[in-house]
Amino acid sequence: MRIRWRAPLPHRPGKAFAEVFIVFETQDQALAQVAGIGQQRELIGVRPMLVRNSRILIGLTFLGSVASFCISLCLAVLACSSLFPLRAITFDRIAIAFLWALSAWIMAMSQVFLWRQGSLMANCSVLLDNCGVHFRLDGTRNSKEIFLPWNGIAAVRHKRIPNARKVTILGADTSTVTFTSYSFYRPRKVARLIAVRAGLPLLRG
Repeated sequence: MRIRWRAPLPHRPGKAFAEVFIVFETQDQALAQVAGIGQQRELIGVRPMLVRNSRILIGLTFLGSVASFCISLCLAVLACSSLFPLRAITFDRIAIAFLWALSAWIMAMSQVFLWRQGSLMANCSVLLDNCGVHFRLDGTRNSKEIFLPWNGIAAVRHKRIPNARKVTILGADTSTVTFTSYSFYRPRKVARLIAVRAGLPLLRG
Protein backbone atom coordinates (compact mmCIF):
# COMPACT_ATOMS: atom_id res chain seq x y z
CA MET A 1 0.00 0.00 0.00
CA ARG A 2 1.45 3.31 -1.09
CA ILE A 3 0.04 6.54 0.32
CA ARG A 4 1.13 9.88 -1.10
CA TRP A 5 0.84 12.86 1.20
CA ARG A 6 2.34 16.31 0.80
CA ALA A 7 3.38 17.81 4.04
CA PRO A 8 2.53 21.50 4.34
CA LEU A 9 6.16 22.48 4.70
CA PRO A 10 7.37 25.68 3.13
CA HIS A 11 10.86 24.44 2.46
CA ARG A 12 12.14 21.36 0.58
CA PRO A 13 8.75 19.70 -0.10
CA GLY A 14 10.36 17.00 -2.18
CA LYS A 15 12.29 15.72 0.78
CA ALA A 16 9.21 15.65 2.99
CA PHE A 17 7.30 13.67 0.34
CA ALA A 18 10.12 11.15 0.02
CA GLU A 19 10.32 10.60 3.75
CA VAL A 20 6.58 9.93 4.09
CA PHE A 21 6.61 7.56 1.12
CA ILE A 22 9.50 5.51 2.53
CA VAL A 23 7.84 5.15 5.92
CA PHE A 24 4.60 3.74 4.48
CA GLU A 25 6.38 1.35 2.09
CA THR A 26 8.50 -0.01 4.95
CA GLN A 27 5.32 -0.71 6.92
CA ASP A 28 3.87 -2.64 3.95
CA GLN A 29 7.02 -4.77 3.74
CA ALA A 30 6.85 -5.51 7.45
CA LEU A 31 3.19 -6.57 7.15
CA ALA A 32 4.05 -8.86 4.24
CA GLN A 33 6.83 -10.49 6.25
CA VAL A 34 4.48 -11.05 9.20
CA ALA A 35 1.90 -12.66 6.89
CA GLY A 36 4.56 -14.97 5.45
CA ILE A 37 5.69 -16.01 8.92
CA GLY A 38 2.10 -16.81 9.84
CA GLN A 39 1.73 -19.13 6.85
CA GLN A 40 5.01 -20.87 7.66
CA ARG A 41 3.92 -21.44 11.23
CA GLU A 42 0.66 -22.93 9.98
CA LEU A 43 2.57 -25.46 7.88
CA ILE A 44 5.01 -26.30 10.63
CA GLY A 45 2.25 -26.65 13.20
CA VAL A 46 0.73 -29.73 11.51
CA ARG A 47 1.14 -32.56 13.97
CA PRO A 48 2.87 -35.76 12.82
CA MET A 49 0.58 -38.78 12.68
CA LEU A 50 1.73 -42.37 13.18
CA VAL A 51 -0.63 -44.91 11.61
CA ARG A 52 -0.43 -48.47 12.91
CA ASN A 53 -2.71 -51.45 13.30
CA SER A 54 -4.80 -51.90 16.41
CA ARG A 55 -2.96 -53.62 19.24
CA ILE A 56 -6.11 -55.55 20.08
CA LEU A 57 -6.26 -56.94 16.54
CA ILE A 58 -2.57 -57.85 16.64
CA GLY A 59 -3.02 -59.55 20.02
CA LEU A 60 -5.99 -61.57 18.76
CA THR A 61 -3.96 -62.68 15.74
CA PHE A 62 -1.10 -63.92 17.91
CA LEU A 63 -3.61 -65.56 20.26
CA GLY A 64 -5.16 -67.38 17.32
CA SER A 65 -1.70 -68.58 16.31
CA VAL A 66 -1.01 -69.99 19.76
CA ALA A 67 -4.44 -71.66 19.85
CA SER A 68 -3.82 -73.23 16.43
CA PHE A 69 -0.50 -74.61 17.65
CA CYS A 70 -2.12 -76.21 20.71
CA ILE A 71 -4.93 -77.70 18.62
CA SER A 72 -2.37 -79.05 16.15
CA LEU A 73 -0.53 -80.84 18.94
CA CYS A 74 -3.75 -82.37 20.26
CA LEU A 75 -4.72 -83.60 16.80
CA ALA A 76 -1.26 -85.09 16.32
CA VAL A 77 -1.65 -87.00 19.59
CA LEU A 78 -5.04 -88.32 18.44
CA ALA A 79 -3.50 -89.41 15.13
CA CYS A 80 -0.77 -91.37 16.93
CA SER A 81 -3.18 -92.91 19.44
CA SER A 82 -5.36 -94.20 16.60
CA LEU A 83 -2.48 -96.39 15.37
CA PHE A 84 -1.70 -98.05 18.69
CA PRO A 85 -1.62 -100.80 19.63
CA LEU A 86 -0.22 -101.93 16.31
CA ARG A 87 -1.47 -105.49 16.73
CA ALA A 88 -5.05 -104.25 16.62
CA ILE A 89 -4.62 -101.95 13.68
CA THR A 90 -7.29 -101.98 10.97
CA PHE A 91 -8.06 -100.09 7.79
CA ASP A 92 -10.62 -97.97 9.60
CA ARG A 93 -8.11 -96.99 12.26
CA ILE A 94 -5.57 -96.12 9.57
CA ALA A 95 -8.15 -93.90 7.84
CA ILE A 96 -9.02 -92.19 11.13
CA ALA A 97 -5.33 -91.63 11.92
CA PHE A 98 -4.82 -90.13 8.46
CA LEU A 99 -7.72 -87.72 8.97
CA TRP A 100 -6.38 -86.67 12.38
CA ALA A 101 -2.91 -86.16 10.93
CA LEU A 102 -4.30 -84.09 8.03
CA SER A 103 -6.23 -81.92 10.48
CA ALA A 104 -3.09 -81.48 12.57
CA TRP A 105 -1.12 -80.39 9.50
CA ILE A 106 -3.82 -77.85 8.50
CA MET A 107 -3.85 -76.35 11.99
CA ALA A 108 -0.04 -76.20 11.96
CA MET A 109 -0.13 -74.26 8.68
CA SER A 110 -2.76 -71.96 10.20
CA GLN A 111 -0.48 -71.36 13.15
CA VAL A 112 2.39 -70.37 10.86
CA PHE A 113 0.17 -68.09 8.76
CA LEU A 114 -1.37 -66.31 11.76
CA TRP A 115 2.03 -65.82 13.40
CA ARG A 116 3.50 -64.29 10.25
CA GLN A 117 0.41 -62.16 9.79
CA GLY A 118 0.61 -60.90 13.36
CA SER A 119 4.31 -60.08 12.97
CA LEU A 120 3.63 -58.22 9.71
CA MET A 121 0.79 -56.16 11.19
CA ALA A 122 2.78 -55.40 14.35
CA ASN A 123 5.79 -53.98 12.50
CA CYS A 124 4.12 -52.12 9.62
CA SER A 125 3.63 -48.39 10.15
CA VAL A 126 3.19 -45.14 8.24
CA LEU A 127 4.38 -41.81 9.65
CA LEU A 128 2.91 -38.60 8.24
CA ASP A 129 4.89 -35.49 9.15
CA ASN A 130 5.59 -32.04 7.71
CA CYS A 131 8.19 -33.36 5.25
CA GLY A 132 6.36 -36.33 3.77
CA VAL A 133 5.42 -39.98 4.36
CA HIS A 134 7.69 -42.53 6.04
CA PHE A 135 6.79 -46.16 5.25
CA ARG A 136 7.92 -49.25 7.16
CA LEU A 137 6.39 -52.25 5.40
CA ASP A 138 8.93 -55.09 5.64
CA GLY A 139 7.29 -56.66 8.68
CA THR A 140 10.48 -56.66 10.78
CA ARG A 141 11.56 -54.45 13.64
CA ASN A 142 14.61 -53.16 11.77
CA SER A 143 12.81 -52.73 8.47
CA LYS A 144 14.15 -50.28 5.92
CA GLU A 145 12.29 -46.98 5.78
CA ILE A 146 10.85 -45.68 2.51
CA PHE A 147 10.33 -41.92 2.32
CA LEU A 148 8.24 -39.89 -0.12
CA PRO A 149 8.01 -36.10 0.19
CA TRP A 150 4.60 -34.49 -0.20
CA ASN A 151 5.57 -32.78 -3.45
CA GLY A 152 6.96 -36.09 -4.72
CA ILE A 153 3.61 -37.94 -4.60
CA ALA A 154 1.86 -37.97 -7.97
CA ALA A 155 -1.21 -40.12 -7.21
CA VAL A 156 -2.80 -42.34 -4.58
CA ARG A 157 -4.77 -45.34 -5.85
CA HIS A 158 -6.63 -48.27 -4.32
CA LYS A 159 -8.32 -51.31 -5.83
CA ARG A 160 -9.74 -54.68 -4.93
CA ILE A 161 -7.59 -57.74 -5.58
CA PRO A 162 -8.38 -61.39 -4.75
CA ASN A 163 -8.92 -61.73 -0.97
CA ALA A 164 -7.50 -58.29 -0.20
CA ARG A 165 -7.38 -54.60 -1.08
CA LYS A 166 -4.28 -53.02 -2.59
CA VAL A 167 -3.06 -49.42 -2.26
CA THR A 168 -0.46 -47.93 -4.60
CA ILE A 169 1.36 -44.64 -3.97
CA LEU A 170 2.82 -43.31 -7.22
CA GLY A 171 5.86 -41.05 -6.93
CA ALA A 172 6.72 -38.20 -9.25
CA ASP A 173 10.04 -39.93 -10.00
CA THR A 174 8.23 -43.13 -11.18
CA SER A 175 8.79 -44.80 -7.79
CA THR A 176 5.91 -46.77 -6.26
CA VAL A 177 5.00 -47.90 -2.76
CA THR A 178 2.34 -50.60 -2.35
CA PHE A 179 0.67 -52.27 0.61
CA THR A 180 -2.38 -54.47 1.06
CA SER A 181 -4.90 -55.57 3.68
CA TYR A 182 -2.29 -57.97 5.00
CA SER A 183 -0.16 -55.02 6.11
CA PHE A 184 -2.99 -52.79 7.37
CA TYR A 185 -6.44 -53.95 8.40
CA ARG A 186 -8.00 -50.88 6.73
CA PRO A 187 -5.63 -49.89 3.91
CA ARG A 188 -8.12 -47.55 2.23
CA LYS A 189 -8.26 -45.42 5.39
CA VAL A 190 -4.45 -45.13 5.36
CA ALA A 191 -4.56 -44.19 1.67
CA ARG A 192 -7.19 -41.51 2.36
CA LEU A 193 -5.02 -39.95 5.08
CA ILE A 194 -2.06 -39.79 2.71
CA ALA A 195 -4.16 -38.32 -0.09
CA VAL A 196 -5.59 -35.61 2.17
CA ARG A 197 -2.15 -34.57 3.43
CA ALA A 198 -0.76 -34.56 -0.11
CA GLY A 199 -3.72 -32.56 -1.44
CA LEU A 200 -4.63 -35.24 -3.98
CA PRO A 201 -7.85 -37.18 -4.70
CA LEU A 202 -8.07 -40.85 -3.78
CA LEU A 203 -8.34 -42.68 -7.09
CA ARG A 204 -9.89 -46.09 -7.65
CA GLY A 205 -8.30 -48.64 -9.91
